[in-house]
Amino acid sequence: MTKRVASWVSVFAITLLSAFLLTDDGGGAEREPVNVHIPSFDISVIPFYIAKEKGYFAEEGLEPSLILANPGVGIKGLVAGNFHFSASAGSASTAIARNIPLKVVLINTFKPAFWIYARENIKHPLQLKGKKLAVSSLGGLSHTLARLALKKGGLDPDREVVMIAAGTTDIRLAALQSGAVDAAVLNAPGKFKAKKAGLNEVLFIGEQVDALSGGVATTSEWIQTRPDTVQRFVVGALKGLKYFLSNRAGSVLFMMKYMKVDAEMAKEVYEMSLPMFTEGGTAGDEFMKNEVQLQAGVLGLKEVPPFGQPFDMSFALKANQRLRNWNPR
Repeated sequence: MTKRVASWVSVFAITLLSAFLLTDDGGGAEREPVNVHIPSFDISVIPFYIAKEKGYFAEEGLEPSLILANPGVGIKGLVAGNFHFSASAGSASTAIARNIPLKVVLINTFKPAFWIYARENIKHPLQLKGKKLAVSSLGGLSHTLARLALKKGGLDPDREVVMIAAGTTDIRLAALQSGAVDAAVLNAPGKFKAKKAGLNEVLFIGEQVDALSGGVATTSEWIQTRPDTVQRFVVGALKGLKYFLSNRAGSVLFMMKYMKVDAEMAKEVYEMSLPMFTEGGTAGDEFMKNEVQLQAGVLGLKEVPPFGQPFDMSFALKANQRLRNWNPR
C-alpha cells in the first residue's frame, strides 16, 4: 500500500469514527436502552412521548422503549426487571404501601383524571349496587381510586359492586357499550367518547379523591445501583413535561397521534387536564402525607408509614435545578 493510499485510508477511518461518535444530541452515539411501562394512552403519559420524539431522552444518552401494559402487569414487570421505569406512579404507590421496593421519583399529575360512566339506566353512584364495574386491573390505580370514591358515596365497594379487570380505557369503554359491564372507570379521552355515545357520567373521581396518578416510578435497586441513569431519565421526562405545559399547539398534535382523537377533542382534554399537572414534577409534604394516608386506608394498615416512604424527590429537585434556565424547543 502506498503512503498516499495509507494516509487516505487513515483519514477515512477517522472521519467515519468521528461521524459515529460526535452528534449534537447524542443521536449517533450508543445510547443506554431502558424499558418504560406505559399504563394506557391517556394524557398523563403524553410528556413521555414528547420527550422521546423531541430527542430529550436522547440528549441524556438514553434510548427508551415505551411499552403498553396494564398497571398490574407493568408493576410486576418493574419489580421483575423487565421494565426499568413505570409511568403508573399511582399504582406504584399502592405497591409500595404493600412493602414492594419501589420509589416514585417524578410526579406528573396529582389529581386523578378518572370518571365512572354507566349505561342509560344508571345515573347515581348508589345505583351501582350489585352492578359490574370495569377497571384496568384489580389492585391497580383505577380500582383503588374507584373503591375510595364509591365508599365516600355510600357504597361498600368490596361487597356491593363487582369489579371486573378489563384492561385499557378503550377496552373498558367497549365492554360498557357492548353491555358486558354496567359501568366503567374511564380516563380521557374515554370520558369524552362515552359522553358522545350518550352514556351517563355517574361520578368524577378527581372530585372525591386527591391522589397520585401519573409520574415516574423505579425500583429501589436501580436508585442504589444506577442513580445516574435514573437522574438522566428524570431530566428527559421533566423536559417533556415542561414542553407539554408550555406548548399547547404542539402538545395537542402529540395527543391526536397517541390518544387517537381529533383536534377538537384533544384541545378540550388538554384544557380540562392542565390543572391536574405539577409544574416541576414534585409535590409538597402535605400531598405526600395525604398519599400515604390514602394508601394505608385502602390496605387497612394499622400504622401509617412515614410520609416520605413512597417518594424520592431528590432526582426531580436536581433536574429542576439543572433545567432552571432551559426552554423547550
